[in-house]
Amino acid sequence: MANHTIDKAEADPGGALHRCLPVLAVFLVLALIGPLLLNAYWTKTFTSVACLTLASASVALLFGQLGMVSLCQFAIAGVGGWFTLRLMHGWGVPFELALLAGGCAASIFGLVTGLPALRMRGLYLALVSLMVAAAFQVVVNVTGFPDGGPGWLGKIVNGQRALIERPWIAQDDTAYLRYVLVIVAAGLALIEWHRASMPGRAWALIRKGEAAATAAGVNVVAYKAWAFGVAGFLAGISGGLLAGSNGQLDNTGFPVAQSILLFALTVVGGAYHWVGALLAALLMRAMPALLTDSGVDGNLANVFFGFALIVSLVQGRKGIAGQMADVYKTMSVRAIVEGVLTWAAIALGVAALVSLLDLAGFWAALGIALVALLLRIAVPGVAWALLGFFHLQDVAARVLALMAKAPRAPNPRFFNRFLNWVFVGTFIAWVAWGVFDLQFVVACGTAWLAMVLKACFEQWHIPYLTRLCEFIDVRFPSNSAA
Repeated sequence: MANHTIDKAEADPGGALHRCLPVLAVFLVLALIGPLLLNAYWTKTFTSVACLTLASASVALLFGQLGMVSLCQFAIAGVGGWFTLRLMHGWGVPFELALLAGGCAASIFGLVTGLPALRMRGLYLALVSLMVAAAFQVVVNVTGFPDGGPGWLGKIVNGQRALIERPWIAQDDTAYLRYVLVIVAAGLALIEWHRASMPGRAWALIRKGEAAATAAGVNVVAYKAWAFGVAGFLAGISGGLLAGSNGQLDNTGFPVAQSILLFALTVVGGAYHWVGALLAALLMRAMPALLTDSGVDGNLANVFFGFALIVSLVQGRKGIAGQMADVYKTMSVRAIVEGVLTWAAIALGVAALVSLLDLAGFWAALGIALVALLLRIAVPGVAWALLGFFHLQDVAARVLALMAKAPRAPNPRFFNRFLNWVFVGTFIAWVAWGVFDLQFVVACGTAWLAMVLKACFEQWHIPYLTRLCEFIDVRFPSNSAA
């Protein structure tokens, strides 16, 4: 029943323009404001994040729309990067044309890779695609990426590697980040347009059952091939943009493990919503960079990735983006405004208090408070879900039953919320202690104080806030967050 609900939602996503506008608006804001807030290190990092967003979106397109597990999308991105470099080094093709040609070459490669999907799916398709990624790793380790040398391979031996030229409108890192964000927005909008038009409806029918799709007049072979072609094109564009960011590509940057990690983090971020691709890219690049910038080994991020994947699988297939969409899609304008105001007031107040007490920096406390409020909504009941994963829910249920018999027993909902608060606060404090070298007790107290204040706001509304919400109800009576 749950799968049917998800498929139905994906099959009827609304108009194409209705789905594309939020993507374009969000990335327009990011392109205008984001580079102004970043230093040189984080500008390069978020450029990589933007590039990998397209690669993650290609994974989400195949898995979210068709249920196809492709573990070679990162390798296909390498194919796009290889052709982009070769065309620019060998024939002096402008960056935009080389990028499109690399995307088309990767699309053909992805289409050939997807041919087994016409006969198989699930574990067998995953194994075939994994072997393709392994084969690409072997080939590129032997041949390398083109760097201005002679011959078909274009490889310089025992010499200085040449770098490709960026587009004339995006020479510096800040301009190139904006350039990449515009292309990524166009790629994600292309996927949303497909989901809201005939291909999306055909993919939804194929996902439910190929026999039913054939009976409904859907050309299963053509639409599967089209999906793999579009996914390969987007992954190839991602690789070409990575080549433009660095001026070159290294053969050590495309191991098989990266393709597996890309798929896993796409599941964690959410394969059924375009925000999930952005979250997956942030986890894949920004979190290791954050650890490295803080003097911590970036490989420790893999520990968090494994834990996040377990939580995501425990709570369902929708990922972080899907869970957040479920929360906000039926939320009224009043609730959104109220949430923004209370979140801002709580986070600023907690940060000011912690900084005045000289327990931590203002911005660190502000970040902890905001993350605590976000996780409080994004992962509801995660502690209870983990109890079920470890087969401890029955024990907890018996404890709740004994508590209910006691006089003045607390509401079971309070017990679930308390478990969630303990988990969220402890997790945030652990991350803050390891990454930012904050005291564990201070980080825990900051997170728990923010969540307790939010609960108080839910119980006792401020009169001025109540009047504002009543005015918004009159002005915007319908739900609009969807």
